[in-house]
Amino acid sequence: MSTSIQSHIVTLLSKKEVAQHVFELRFSKPEGFEYTAGQFVQFLIPNGEKITPRSYSISSIPTDEYLEFCIKLHEGGLASEYIRAMNVGSSLSCKGPLGRFVIDVNSHDHYFVATGVGIAPIMGMIRSLIEEKNTDLPVRLLFGVREEEDVFWIDRLEELKQKHSLFDYTITLSQPKPTGGWQGLKGRVTDHILHHLGKHKFYLCGNAGMVKDVRALIIEHGVDAEDIHFEIF
Repeated sequence: MSTSIQSHIVTLLSKKEVAQHVFELRFSKPEGFEYTAGQFVQFLIPNGEKITPRSYSISSIPTDEYLEFCIKLHEGGLASEYIRAMNVGSSLSCKGPLGRFVIDVNSHDHYFVATGVGIAPIMGMIRSLIEEKNTDLPVRLLFGVREEEDVFWIDRLEELKQKHSLFDYTITLSQPKPTGGWQGLKGRVTDHILHHLGKHKFYLCGNAGMVKDVRALIIEHGVDAEDIHFEIF
């Protein structure tokens, strides 16, 4: 993989809302664009006479013919409003790939913990392990969101379970609606992470509070800090 940071022009191929305010976007992949699952790019957002960079993790894998991103759009946000207004066929400048939040390939099992759109790079990493590297080791995902309307990519996770018998995932809702019909786990990811501690490589991605809390908790219960990789959104 090239170590230089290149500038590219990408074209929007599709845009789909997969959960409330969460969009799955696929862009054309520039010729020669080489990356490792888990990395990110900087979109260069026009801002008057200036250009404002915004970083977004790639959720696709290198063998895909497109670049995919999972982005939560915030009302009034510069990048959010720009992306919201983009139509299929629109072009955007970006730089990348960037980042070191990538799979540490070794003999350990892999345990992924994501909240919200923190699942973006983790989806790429899990897919890469299963579809590209053909791992024969257990792969586990703990995915936390606030409520049922925030859950997405269930179909992908189920498809990955069919492809790899040792892949398992759990979804937990931190604030499920009392009138909802959620039958799965409830609570924060910290309420469930200790159920499956072992000799894993841990990959954490989400908001700063979650990453800090999970990291502190599993270190307290014997996990080596060197076995924890994380990225904060």
